[in-house]
Amino acid sequence: MEEKSMKVIRIFSLAMLGAFIFQVSPAFADSSAEMMSMLKSLQQQIANMQTTIDSQNKRIQQLEGPTTDDAKKIVRDSVAAAMPWTKGATYGGALVLRYDAYEYYKKNNDAGSTGTATDRSRNRFLFQLKWGLEKDYGDDWKVGFRLATGNTTDPNSTNQTLGNSGYFNFKTINIDRAYGIYEPNGLKDYGLLKGVKVGAGKFDNPFLRYSTTIVWDPDVTPEGIYEQANLGLLSTEENTVKLQFTSGQFIVNENAAVDNDANLYAYQGAINWSTYNWGGGDRPVDIHAAVSYYDYTNWFNTVKAAGNTASTSYLRTNSIVADSFRVLDIYPEVTFYVKNTPLMLWYDYAVNTANVGTDDVDQSLGNDIHDTDTAWGLGFKLGKAKKKGAWEAFYGYYEIGANAVVAAFNDSDFGGPGTNGFTNRKGHKFGASYLLTDNISLNWTGYVVKPLNPFNGNATIGLQNATNESVFRSQLDLVYKF
Repeated sequence: MEEKSMKVIRIFSLAMLGAFIFQVSPAFADSSAEMMSMLKSLQQQIANMQTTIDSQNKRIQQLEGPTTDDAKKIVRDSVAAAMPWTKGATYGGALVLRYDAYEYYKKNNDAGSTGTATDRSRNRFLFQLKWGLEKDYGDDWKVGFRLATGNTTDPNSTNQTLGNSGYFNFKTINIDRAYGIYEPNGLKDYGLLKGVKVGAGKFDNPFLRYSTTIVWDPDVTPEGIYEQANLGLLSTEENTVKLQFTSGQFIVNENAAVDNDANLYAYQGAINWSTYNWGGGDRPVDIHAAVSYYDYTNWFNTVKAAGNTASTSYLRTNSIVADSFRVLDIYPEVTFYVKNTPLMLWYDYAVNTANVGTDDVDQSLGNDIHDTDTAWGLGFKLGKAKKKGAWEAFYGYYEIGANAVVAAFNDSDFGGPGTNGFTNRKGHKFGASYLLTDNISLNWTGYVVKPLNPFNGNATIGLQNATNESVFRSQLDLVYKF
């Protein structure tokens, strides 16, 4: 009985619900149409408000001034409108104001040296100015040049010393770069190929990235032709592996006094591995390793030509018997993060595999370059100065044999000033950099360096300019980039 009563109640309830829906459905339909109309109107109002907001934001930005990137674009567009040939061109440079001080803190008395004319302490002010332009023609081709201070007899420096040559004389500007580059767009992502480049002229050193100042001073700009290819071997969420191959054919000395010119044939292979498998964080560990080989042909013709054994020549601190240079350079580095701060560790080893003396010198006198044919260094860099308020610090220890590398092209600041030469050195290089703004940095570099081997009194079989005293050197730079 109870069940029947419940069924009757449910049937009655359903009937009443159906009647209610039937009665209100027309009104509900009218309300829905009205609601849709209101929604469309509201959407239009929101769109109008967003347009107004965007316009106001743009006006506010104009009143407050453009960002750096906007300002650069405005300048580029304005210049391109006035001079159409500059369209697709980028240009910029840097001004460096430097205080350079060095103090000789020890004579080589144990080697019988009484010092040289340059053994006095010195304080000087210098500057560097560089400005260049590169134009992208948008069809695989680029051309560029850069002007820089310096002189025409020193490939290692763009410095100009204030007060030298005295009496407020004008300073010289030289052509630091003049080059053309062919970089086909069709090979930037063609199978394993991720880019191919061919450059010619006078250009940035393509071997500098995977070496240290043991081999190359950063100011050296080679002359000739180079080729470079990049390959992508692996690309996953956890690992990326790339290869880079570089070769160069450089003209070192086109010498009219001899039959054959001195050239450099250079080769470099580098592997770059970025992995998240180590460290356990959200930043990768980056591992780079490179092997380079530098073959200086007809070097004898350069160092033995008239006038080329002077201290400012290609010889510098290489001994005269080192008539050949075939340098093998091995460079690994690893970068990881310590509490969100990058730490890069590096090592560099170089050896001159052409390590015998000249054929016309009696080898019984010990006229070879064994024991002076190797160089090595290790160090670190902590931090990365890229934006305002960022900083970095670095340290390196080096031992550079007199005949391990070509002394004309390695670090010109590692040691004493002027004509003191750049090999046969050991010591420390350290410093720090801080960005005052995005484009202005304050840098300090210190050196504590002394001769690796003392001068033995015989210029033919000995080490040129080894009379240089041990030196502490300090450089403070204010760098403006534009």
